[in-house]
Amino acid sequence: MKKIPKFKSLDEAAAFWDSHDFEDYVGDTKPVKITVRIPPRQKFLTIPVDLKVYERLEALAAKRGMRVEKLAAAWLQEKALAHSDRC
Repeated sequence: MKKIPKFKSLDEAAAFWDSHDFEDYVGDTKPVKITVRIPPRQKFLTIPVDLKVYERLEALAAKRGMRVEKLAAAWLQEKALAHSDRC
């Protein structure tokens, strides 16, 4: 079994692995457990909307070939970004 050498720098390690096959050294490794926590990129918002407003949104979304939720989210984002300089 080949042993992985001790590296003095990341550059030295990179140069080594550029010219060596990891499969030749897999016996000199041990399993590790890694936990990665990725924060959500979006939040969901539930808001009451008057039925007539919803129906109008639904019609406008249909004309654009999109879901009501996507249209409402796009409009909220547009409005919030337009006012972001005031916060």
